[in-house]
Amino acid sequence: MPLMLIVDDEPRLLRVLRMGLPEHGFTVLTAANGQEALKVLFDQPVDIVVTDIRMPVMDGVELIYEMERLGIRLPVVVTTAHAEVDTAVKTLKHGACDYIRKPFSVDELVQSARNAMQRVPAEPAAAAVDFDLQSQVDTKEKEAIQKALHAAQGVKAEAARLLGISERNLWYKIKKYGL
Repeated sequence: MPLMLIVDDEPRLLRVLRMGLPEHGFTVLTAANGQEALKVLFDQPVDIVVTDIRMPVMDGVELIYEMERLGIRLPVVVTTAHAEVDTAVKTLKHGACDYIRKPFSVDELVQSARNAMQRVPAEPAAAAVDFDLQSQVDTKEKEAIQKALHAAQGVKAEAARLLGISERNLWYKIKKYGL
């Protein structure tokens, strides 16, 4: 049975999906945010990720960007409220395969997941990078961002230029590290 990681901060939704998906042929793991999901991705050979967009700590958009940055190629389905459809569409450019609007049925999710799994072959995180090594890289990256912001006297456009990254990427990293 394919292993599905569902990332959402709604415990009730996670419980319903944990109960409903096995009868459709999926084994289910859950995470309450993107950071928890990354830990699961490094510990388990996941076949597909289903993530909400809005969550505390690390949202679904940041999770998708991190998966892309780390070279984790898995089918991803984004779940979204009606007002977030534009954001969901943007995630398609960074590795998501599909999005479905909340509220959705188990059958809708199963169909979307199966379609996504046919389109994108899984390359699990275990092949990407060791999680301890990743935390060391994150520490170095945070320090570099702090130095660049200091050198640019807080001007984000200049800090992004110094780091050789886009302003958008810098914005996500500032949010990620709470700077």
